[in-house]
Amino acid sequence: MSDRRGFLRAVSTLALAPALTPSRADAAPEPRESKSVSHALIVAGGGARGAYEAGVIAGLVRRGGIAEGQTLAPYGLVCGTSIGAVNAWFVATGQYAALAHAWQTLAAANIIQLKSKYTTLDHPHAFIAVRIRAALRLASDLTEHDTGIARNDVALDWFKQHIDPTVPVLMPLVWAVTNLTTQSPEYFYRMPPSFAGGVPSDIRRALALTLGPSAVVREASDAMLQEALFASAAIPIVFDPVRLTMDDGTADLYADGGIASNASIRFANNIARAIDVVFVDPPSRNQHYANAIDILIGSYETMQRQILETEMRDVYFESLGKRAVLRLGPALVHRLERDSPPLDTLVRDVPSSDLAYMRPRQVLPTGLGAFDQQDKIDASVALGDADSASGFTPYSEAAFRL
Repeated sequence: MSDRRGFLRAVSTLALAPALTPSRADAAPEPRESKSVSHALIVAGGGARGAYEAGVIAGLVRRGGIAEGQTLAPYGLVCGTSIGAVNAWFVATGQYAALAHAWQTLAAANIIQLKSKYTTLDHPHAFIAVRIRAALRLASDLTEHDTGIARNDVALDWFKQHIDPTVPVLMPLVWAVTNLTTQSPEYFYRMPPSFAGGVPSDIRRALALTLGPSAVVREASDAMLQEALFASAAIPIVFDPVRLTMDDGTADLYADGGIASNASIRFANNIARAIDVVFVDPPSRNQHYANAIDILIGSYETMQRQILETEMRDVYFESLGKRAVLRLGPALVHRLERDSPPLDTLVRDVPSSDLAYMRPRQVLPTGLGAFDQQDKIDASVALGDADSASGFTPYSEAAFRL
């Protein structure tokens, strides 16, 4: 709980207007909508298809005239999950050239290497996704004591080379992880060094309400930053769960944030007036599966897509509902609140935001695990750059389909 209060104190100083004055019993209450962050940028998970997000970011930076080391206007908050958390780090720190370089050299880095017991499957002409499928078919150890087929140390070394904890963030950075020990979502954050101040009680209530009582928000210290970002991208079965030790000495196992929240839309809704979401799936299409492993991967992707769509629809309709109620006028709203406690909660504590998105207009050449196919990575980056020229599309429940 102290971690959550610390985050809220930081965000309230950087991003939120002062707390509301409590209303008298005979006065209509004022809803909480005083958000001083105009826009939040969200980059969702998607494995190697995160190359598309890197292209979108590069296009936004170039077209916006953003210099290296400057904040990507108009955003005052960036949230990420899985590979999106990695992309979000570079945005939050204004390291746009480093982001481009990371993707330009990703295939050569060979970040997914099978453990020694599976190296017989590491055929030099087989792509990572093919080798992973083969390993999963043969790895009986996974049913006994092994928890992943790839080496965590190799992937973590890549994070250590590209993520420097001494580089300060220019805007609040939040990323989602999944705590396997407690089977609940968690959100880690980094804040610019110049924050201080208190926290409005209404913001605290809203986060507890919209994220749920089991969600935990905690700061990622310098010592744990690289591992906490890696944990968000640690795909189950491919990687072993990541053990993170907190300041109080407790240690839990963490895995891919996409299991619990593939995009932190609800989180951003508490802080920003407008939310722009970048994700890597084109409009839905029929899928064909050749074997059980394909079905397993397809099931995982379906789960992520449905979580994302549910969050977007929920935030959209909650915002519509709240704004519709407020248009009734203060006096009528106050009478309705006295007769309906849930309505009072809606008006006082549930935030509202404008929601927009950007997605690939075609199926990306990179698959989920295609980290070793540089030509396809480069093509996905180019597609993201091109799509960024059209800007974000306002969300519509009728038009949006995952």
